Amino acid sequence: MVWKRKYELAEEVLSLFYEARESIEIIRSPYGHTGEGKTRKRKEKETEEQSEILDRAYVIYERYEKVKTPFTKLKSLKYRFMAIFGEDKGLPFDNLSKLLDKLFFASYKLEKYWNDQGRKKFTDEQFQKHVDKMEKFEEIIWSDYGEPDLISEEINKVVENIETICKTIIQKK
Repeated sequence: MVWKRKYELAEEVLSLFYEARESIEIIRSPYGHTGEGKTRKRKEKETEEQSEILDRAYVIYERYEKVKTPFTKLKSLKYRFMAIFGEDKGLPFDNLSKLLDKLFFASYKLEKYWNDQGRKKFTDEQFQKHVDKMEKFEEIIWSDYGEPDLISEEINKVVENIETICKTIIQKK
């Protein structure tokens, strides 16, 4: 009976990590859809141009809202998983959370960089730094933007870590 409960928990957690990986792929898709970002609340004196920039950055939040179920479930299972399998087994959960934070932070920073683009005066050196930083955050947000895709590599490592933990438990039939 105890083994069955451990097995079921490990199986559920592993499948949720797979689902979370797929959700991150959806969130980071470089392909946009008409109307994405439009649920963002507008500021009172926001120009149409500002709205377009802010909406583009908000797409990440909208997409997350549509696919957040595995992340929410994993948050609720983390401490139960740690209680049963060991405190150190919470690391993949923490790494997944940090990865999401990185996506949200990059989206937040891109609002500023995109807004400054073409509106702020830069020296050539300042402009190159601006573009470099902007591209760094765009590589985080959009899949296959950079070579290699470091975010995809990170999520794959997180999934490999939880696979190692869960498969050890699942294969003890």
